[in-house]
Amino acid sequence: MADKKIPEAEPMNIATISAGFEKGDFLVREEQGNRVYFDFFEEAFNYISNKGYSRMSREDEKHWVDLMNVIHDSVKGGMKYNTGTLLMVLNRAVTDAHIVAAEKAEKQPKKSMTPSKSDSKSMNP
Repeated sequence: MADKKIPEAEPMNIATISAGFEKGDFLVREEQGNRVYFDFFEEAFNYISNKGYSRMSREDEKHWVDLMNVIHDSVKGGMKYNTGTLLMVLNRAVTDAHIVAAEKAEKQPKKSMTPSKSDSKSMNP
């Protein structure tokens, strides 16, 4: 019997498409907590596909769905927010370019959004 070599796990991001929300029928959750609502499933799928995500194999997707259900069920008193009904889990490999871009973004100082007194534009002329 030949030994099966276990493939090395590569870094990845996951995104999900869920249903059952007031703002839109479908919700895409992606990296860094981004949430985008859609009225039609096709719009949600096209949006996340155009960002480089693809559907997982049925076995991997089932694993993630089961894992997320366990995680949501483990929160005492229930989840704070409506999690909806999870329809699909997608993934995208994290490349060196993604890692470098994320590290650069973390190192850049955050710009303050508070107007200073020295601004020449007045909000109430």
